[in-house]
Amino acid sequence: MRENNTLIIRSKSETVYLHLDDVLYIQADGNYSDIFFADGGVIRTLTYQRAEIARMIEEQMPACVCSRFKMLGRSYMVNSDYVLRIQPGKQRLTFRVNSFGTDKKVTIKATAKALDLLAEEMYPRESDAGE
Repeated sequence: MRENNTLIIRSKSETVYLHLDDVLYIQADGNYSDIFFADGGVIRTLTYQRAEIARMIEEQMPACVCSRFKMLGRSYMVNSDYVLRIQPGKQRLTFRVNSFGTDKKVTIKATAKALDLLAEEMYPRESDAGE
């Protein structure tokens, strides 16, 4: 029996088993996707785009795992468990990566609008309705 957070990606040439707890983010790259891990590793998936991987996560994973992965514009899907800092003004998203006892950080660039949407999705502001 497989763990609830292991995604299986099958292609004609390979089967990849991704432990989603270890995934920092997925970046679209044309017809491929690069999957970046907290330990610094990277996998390039053959022929699977980010949207297809998002669909696989939704189909194979329980809701509690799916809810951790947030879209960031058209290029990224990020694991919100690793998000340290969202800086829309600087167009920067920083991940917290504690690797071998260090305080290593990984940063990616995104539009201010995409970062604002991510921040709102992760931490919705309380509605003023009803006050």
